[in-house]
Amino acid sequence: MDRVLTFDRTDDVSKFEGCNTRGLQYRWGIFKTHLSKFTTGCAALDFGAGSLRESIDLVSRGFRVTSVDLDSDTLAAYKAKYEWPAEPAHELIAASDFIEVLSRLGGRRFSIVTCFDVLEHLEDPARILRGIVEHMDEDAKLFVTVPNGRTLFEIAFRIDLIIARKTGRYMQPGEPHLQRNSPAEWKRVFEAAGLFVVEHEMHIGFFANTGAALIQLPLTLGGRVLRKLGVKLNALAASERTIAKIAPAMDFLDRHSRFLSGLYGWNLFVLAKSPSLLGTDN
Repeated sequence: MDRVLTFDRTDDVSKFEGCNTRGLQYRWGIFKTHLSKFTTGCAALDFGAGSLRESIDLVSRGFRVTSVDLDSDTLAAYKAKYEWPAEPAHELIAASDFIEVLSRLGGRRFSIVTCFDVLEHLEDPARILRGIVEHMDEDAKLFVTVPNGRTLFEIAFRIDLIIARKTGRYMQPGEPHLQRNSPAEWKRVFEAAGLFVVEHEMHIGFFANTGAALIQLPLTLGGRVLRKLGVKLNALAASERTIAKIAPAMDFLDRHSRFLSGLYGWNLFVLAKSPSLLGTDN
């Protein structure tokens, strides 16, 4: 039986480049600008590597990459989906929790660390970040993406989590968002871990994100009800088709309402462990 792979981003662009979501193709340069300052052969840690989309990007750029996550079989399954360069400098490490993952790194240190779409799934992200900091070189950069807890999606995810806990409904470990932080609250999490914000941008526009939520969330709920009644509905596919139809209009609205950037869907952070590496915090 084929392994079920969640959060499959193998056909998406690397987060260093952008992301295809909400029926739109978002592109940014914040991560590439800082990544370009590191020389070929530097050690990189892809923390919470998931589908290895950023790992293969880093390997292709000539970095020595260690990819870590919580399931070795899932990592191996994703690795088999790519065409890797000949003799890639790449290692997989997995353990049952991230504290154990960090311990398996031993005394290794890295110049580049990615932590994309990971921290929102953790009970105590500051604790894990402190562990990551111990494996960062003094001039290392940590690249992070986390959701904005002010959005409709994140509010709905939090309500769903509360209901699931109250009713005992099973939720796949690692999937629910356990954190719902505003941009300012995320910055406080980083500060508690001994990190400094070098640069910060927000992406995924308010109208595109909210419009997608107003379509996807009711369809997802309806899909659950219909499955209970024995009716099959691919709610995700149905929502994606509908979202794609409204996406151009939502994008137009977002481009003409930049003042709503504080309500954009995602935070992109570049972090450092030394204040001497600080630039302009956007």
